[in-house]
Amino acid sequence: MLERIKHMLIKEFIRIFRDPRMKTVIFLMPMIQLMVFGYAVTTDVKHVATAVYDLDNSTTSHELIARFAETDYFDIVIYAKNPGHIREMMDRGIVRTVLQINKGFENNLQGGKTAPLQMIIDSTDSNTAGIVLDYSAKITGEFSQMILKDRLSRTRGAEGEKPVKITLEKRAWFNENLESRNFYVPGVIAIIVMLITLMLTSMAVVREKEIGTMEQIMVTPITPAEFILSKTIPFALIGFIDVILIFAVGLHVSHRQQA
Repeated sequence: MLERIKHMLIKEFIRIFRDPRMKTVIFLMPMIQLMVFGYAVTTDVKHVATAVYDLDNSTTSHELIARFAETDYFDIVIYAKNPGHIREMMDRGIVRTVLQINKGFENNLQGGKTAPLQMIIDSTDSNTAGIVLDYSAKITGEFSQMILKDRLSRTRGAEGEKPVKITLEKRAWFNENLESRNFYVPGVIAIIVMLITLMLTSMAVVREKEIGTMEQIMVTPITPAEFILSKTIPFALIGFIDVILIFAVGLHVSHRQQA
């Protein structure tokens, strides 16, 4: 049994490495998939082109705008002049979102009133729009908490009773920054294993039928189990080699990006 499988494995490896197209599929295509799915394609939402329409033009509104500009998520590219200007920029795709601060924003906050804000978001991509809205809510929420703490400290005194607040914070153990490439690269490995071990194995069996050697194999003493093993083992070994190559390339690229 082992002798028959050995000869079939030698034949299969010779056929694989004699075919230039097969070598391209086995070794080049995984690298291309790694670079495309792992690094070129990303779902991270950063540097969103943002316009500001500040009707209040106060110290508090400028501080809020600065909080948006300090993050990597929003890039303040232009200040809108009027509502028509906002519509024009959104229609032309110059900006993806607009932060509108209404008149009386600072006075409302100083008077203990609710100061509404308006975020105008291009929802052509609903997923991106939802993420941008979450970012905006987090920034404004932190700004609101800061103002509330300052007001309480002035009311009760710097050494007075501090407000009690219970907050729930979530943290990812793997990929704390939730960068998409750190999720995609391991996923590419699973795709490669599936591609190599399943599709190419099936192609190898079909190739025997196409070149007319299936009938010769059927009249040999080899059993169906031995035939399947001889077709599966070579691509399983090649799959392990591809996984090692993907790990090496992925680590190298990641280290270069972090440096």
